[in-house]
Amino acid sequence: MDIPFGEEVPPPETTEETPVEEARKGRLSSWGRKVKMGLFGVAGCLLISGIAMGIWSAVGVYQEKAAAVAREKAAAEKKPIAAAPRLVFQDFLVPLPVGDGYRILLVNFVAELGKNKKQNDLNDNAGVRRQVINAIQLRRNELLSSVQGRELLKKDLVVLMNQILGEGAVTDVYLTDFTFI
Repeated sequence: MDIPFGEEVPPPETTEETPVEEARKGRLSSWGRKVKMGLFGVAGCLLISGIAMGIWSAVGVYQEKAAAVAREKAAAEKKPIAAAPRLVFQDFLVPLPVGDGYRILLVNFVAELGKNKKQNDLNDNAGVRRQVINAIQLRRNELLSSVQGRELLKKDLVVLMNQILGEGAVTDVYLTDFTFI
């Protein structure tokens, strides 16, 4: 079927009864169809990317929570065993007779308590301080001469602290500062 060049061809939806102008009103032009399909495509892409971003963020939150729990477990496993409780004694100024004068000894020490022992701070207790100073003054010449004298002083302090706090309360004494002024 040959169509002459100048004649208008009716759209396929038209019938003999429907005029060509009315059939064109119901249809979009080809440019309109392209725009419509493009908008549906953009809307679909936005919808799909929104859903994907929601899933991605939900998975990311879950993974972050799982990683935080794993870090807490690892930190708990690496946590060092708690050290024994300690009493800190500071600034004991002990006058030690030397020749015809005195030298002042500054002593700070830490008493390590036995397991599960708790004790209030005795640093301000004048009676305890006086007994510690007396124990240090008994070792006066030995303190000046050798390291063994310091070990004897540490043993004396352990015995003294156990007499004050009760047997087995103090397990060890550490001299943190031992300075002659």
